[in-house]
Amino acid sequence: MQEKIYLRPLCLSDINKKYLTWVNDPSVTEYLEIGKQSLKHNDLVKYIEDAPKNGRHNFAIITKNSKLHIGNGSIYSIVPEKSKFEIGYFIGEKFFWGGLYSSLVIFNLLKIGFMNMGLKKCVGYINETHIKARMTNKFSGYKEIKKINKVNRKNKKKINVFEIEITKKNWLKNIEKLHKLHPGFFFMM
Repeated sequence: MQEKIYLRPLCLSDINKKYLTWVNDPSVTEYLEIGKQSLKHNDLVKYIEDAPKNGRHNFAIITKNSKLHIGNGSIYSIVPEKSKFEIGYFIGEKFFWGGLYSSLVIFNLLKIGFMNMGLKKCVGYINETHIKARMTNKFSGYKEIKKINKVNRKNKKKINVFEIEITKKNWLKNIEKLHKLHPGFFFMM
């Protein structure tokens, strides 16, 4: 059964063996640009401690009933004068791959960016070959704007990505549609 999730600020006490396993598992990080593999405890401490000065807001993804930490999400690349931002996330606990979990994470990150931070547009890039993520982003209301070539920071190879975006106005319209489809999961509070 699909469990609801919520986001809370990521903290140093979240760094544990499970978290280290996630960020060092190539199947979890395949489409992430986290840089080097073999991250150590100190790398994650630095990442969390440096986040505020780097303009990054990190969140733990927690299941509502079982209170499990299943992954992380971030809001970053905030450009206040253009009122735009980017989001990123991963679900490290493979048992929670599938269902509505990714869509719920996107919903909650966008809710924070649009409603709590007052931003107006979320932009990003998605690997052309990551079909599941492309479908999830479309379900979440993103539009694929254009296909471009980028260099993958991890392996320095050229890849095709889609530039994607969603505005606050379109997100609010999409929430109405999602609420009708899944009333217990997508709602504004």
